[in-house]
Amino acid sequence: MDCVTDSSVWISLHAGGLVQPAFELPINWLVPDVILEQELKDPSGVELERLGARRCELSGDQVRKVLELATKYIRVSRIDLFALVQAKDEEAVLLTDDKELRRAAENEGVRVHGTLWVLDQMVERGLVNRAQAAKTLEQMRVKNRYLPGAEVEKRLRQWKS
Repeated sequence: MDCVTDSSVWISLHAGGLVQPAFELPINWLVPDVILEQELKDPSGVELERLGARRCELSGDQVRKVLELATKYIRVSRIDLFALVQAKDEEAVLLTDDKELRRAAENEGVRVHGTLWVLDQMVERGLVNRAQAAKTLEQMRVKNRYLPGAEVEKRLRQWKS
């Protein structure tokens, strides 16, 4: 499966210590070059590429589409719109925890998931056990990652039982 990511998912996975295990999922991780170079510090874009993320460069037409969408979705950063345009053109899943970007993706007909979905995939495939997943969610919460509270609580109840 191809997934295009913005920086929020990588920052959340890093907060939970799960960047490396994410690359064991059957996902082709696509990251726009502008996000790798300008947005990601911890983890760095260089680290993600070393682990297997594929750098994507948008064409001139795609950049024009980003500028068009920037007038339509004024609450979404232009850098995040690079991920949306890439996901749409690649017919890939967009992975983001940004509420406004999620809304824009849904409006544009792009499938969208977030960090919790990635964590669910890791649990389903046995890359992390339920106790580890619960601990990870708590670490993310302590590090102020923006995850939907009700969904986090639901998973904590499931994974701690």
